Amino acid sequence: MATTSKEINLSQLSRELGDKGLIADFNNPQEKLILPADGVELTEIELESAIAAHVAIDEEAIRATAKAAVLAQLGITEEQAKLLLS
Repeated sequence: MATTSKEINLSQLSRELGDKGLIADFNNPQEKLILPADGVELTEIELESAIAAHVAIDEEAIRATAKAAVLAQLGITEEQAKLLLS
């Protein structure tokens, strides 16, 4: 079990640990609780080291930027794209 105030991308952190399952409680942003899922062998030192090295990637922001780039290439707005797709 580890606690942190760092920004954490839980799926990314899991991949960084070799695809080990993690569970977390992010209700308190200053004390995010992260621990291995049941049956996952992971020491506290391994988890804390991975968290210390972790730099969270905002995957949603990356997708939004990519979508905006495509819309700009097409020369349409997000509202126009939604209209076309509805």
